[in-house]
Amino acid sequence: MKKLFVALLIVPCLFGCKNKKNNVVPAEQYIKVSVEELSLMEDDTYQINTEVIKSGTIVFYSSADESIATVSESGLISAIKQGETSITIRGGKDTYTIFLEVLPYQAKDSLQIVLPKDSYVLAVNDTYTLPLEIKVGNTPINDVIPSFSFENENIASIDENLVITAKAVGSTKCLITASYQQQVVNKSFTVIVY
Repeated sequence: MKKLFVALLIVPCLFGCKNKKNNVVPAEQYIKVSVEELSLMEDDTYQINTEVIKSGTIVFYSSADESIATVSESGLISAIKQGETSITIRGGKDTYTIFLEVLPYQAKDSLQIVLPKDSYVLAVNDTYTLPLEIKVGNTPINDVIPSFSFENENIASIDENLVITAKAVGSTKCLITASYQQQVVNKSFTVIVY
């Protein structure tokens, strides 16, 4: 009889009790910025598109290192010199950060190979897709097929889909060569396998 009484007390609570999570009011959003990372060349500019969600919100912009890049009161970034910095956008209680890399100036018709890092560390048998871009000036070119040459292909190799495969413990350099409209450029990176 006691078991039946306890069961009758528990059953209504299982179906009638409210989930406290459903009663949580989401935090109010003041602004929205869709860009998290950005690469610019020296002397380039970029206008940050900040969406004001709550009307009346005042937006402030700042650069962590104004010797690398500055940002105006309206959100226009001006790239000054090569390096990395961050741009902070504040509005109401919201704060966003854009990580900015400023690349050396390239003439608008100059071919370049862009890699975010000069070395990659992998474990034996790991694979990694190389984040490689080939550009003319600041415009990506998708129809260029680069060639790769490893110093030691027993340590690492790369396929036509830019997937690096770590084969054995060691370190090896890879030379990338790209050609486009009678321009040829080279860039190297290192793969370290443990």
